[in-house]
Amino acid sequence: MNPPLHRSSFLRALMVAWALLALASAALAASFVGEVTLNIGASQLERAGESGAVSKGYGILPGDVIRTTASGHVHIRFVDGARVSVRPDSVLHVVEYRYDPADPATSLIKFHLETGTVRGISGLAAQSARDKFRLNTPLVAIGIKGTDFVTQASAQSAVVLVNQGAIVLAPLDANCRADAFGPCGTSRSRELGANTSGLALVYRQSTTDPVFQPINSLKGMERISPGSPHERLGSGPATVVTDATSAERATNTAVAESKTIDRVVGKNLEYFPILQPDSPKSAAVVASPPEVAPPPPPPPPPSLLTWGRWAGSSVPGDNLTVPFADALSGGRVTVGDGYYFLFRNENVANLLSSASSVVDFRLQQGAASYLDSTRTVSAATVDGGSLSIDFGRNTFSTRLAVTAASIGTQAVAATGTVERPSGFLRGSGQDVRVTGAVSLDVSQAGYFFTKAVGNGTLSGATLWGR
Repeated sequence: MNPPLHRSSFLRALMVAWALLALASAALAASFVGEVTLNIGASQLERAGESGAVSKGYGILPGDVIRTTASGHVHIRFVDGARVSVRPDSVLHVVEYRYDPADPATSLIKFHLETGTVRGISGLAAQSARDKFRLNTPLVAIGIKGTDFVTQASAQSAVVLVNQGAIVLAPLDANCRADAFGPCGTSRSRELGANTSGLALVYRQSTTDPVFQPINSLKGMERISPGSPHERLGSGPATVVTDATSAERATNTAVAESKTIDRVVGKNLEYFPILQPDSPKSAAVVASPPEVAPPPPPPPPPSLLTWGRWAGSSVPGDNLTVPFADALSGGRVTVGDGYYFLFRNENVANLLSSASSVVDFRLQQGAASYLDSTRTVSAATVDGGSLSIDFGRNTFSTRLAVTAASIGTQAVAATGTVERPSGFLRGSGQDVRVTGAVSLDVSQAGYFFTKAVGNGTLSGATLWGR
């Protein structure tokens, strides 16, 4: 035997192994689509059936799963400059991430938020191929329009708010499949933009369609914030990272603008009654004054609830709403369904917390329309109804008669609860959903309603007074 020859063969084999390992490592590094830029607390990264602790600098591959604990918080910067913050107690799947700097329009991106909360800021890929970006939760699909947004997900609900840009949310169903890409354009889709300050878009498993809800009214697991103390992600297109200098600048950019997202304050409205003139003197003492026209009656006090519409023009049957911007100048949004938004004047005494009696309201105004199976909208009328609220038991019951030419007169009846101290109304009945609010001084109430009739939907809004 020749020992030096064996040693030489061993060294050559070792060098080949090292070379192959280096090539494999280089290939793996080249396939990374993102990098962990911040890790706080304990979090896990799952890949190909194996799991390990997350550390700053770790590369991210398609198929990876990030699991944060109650103390965990992970930031990821992707190759196109996109940034994602995975907040505590969250599970985020990086399902697909394809990006070609030479042709960003061919990008393909999909995330699945199994549970918890993430904040995402679009990069070049999503901005160039919006129709190929998708964030799924167990219940909804979310597409974007160049965006900084926050999503909270669970098996029971999905909540989204927008710091910049806009998103399109739709419940997953036969017309909005989880395996597709881009936003879903179904009848149940709703769009939320940063210009609807103070609102979140909420979908619950127990409801038919997503609804708009004030951020500060969300409770329990649905509570969500625009930014967290650990997030210095920047906002919007200015945060696209193309070099180290940009990365440093983006890291140091605060999200101060998000602090005002839940404040929508209207202008003060004051009511000055016209004083009536003194009673005329006796004709025996003072000559009769020349005849003058009687003074006009005092204007009615301003409504404490106003219905605004998001659409530029009103739908058939709507003689109730005013443009969104006009309604916004006089109050704060309480509830909305994408078309109808109920604004409340908050410059009055708040009696909601002390109210305890039963109040029977009378119908002041109503608007309604019917959407048939061909997607044609026709006018309907609200012929009358009743609304009784028991503030002592925090319950309500209501009934309407609504008529449309193609379906005749329909009964819309529901019972539900009054949330305290917000004064929000939520109820249901036979194929009926009702959502609304009470004015702070308990003098008015309003709600929007939907009812499935045949192959279509009857919907509208009401305003009630005492």
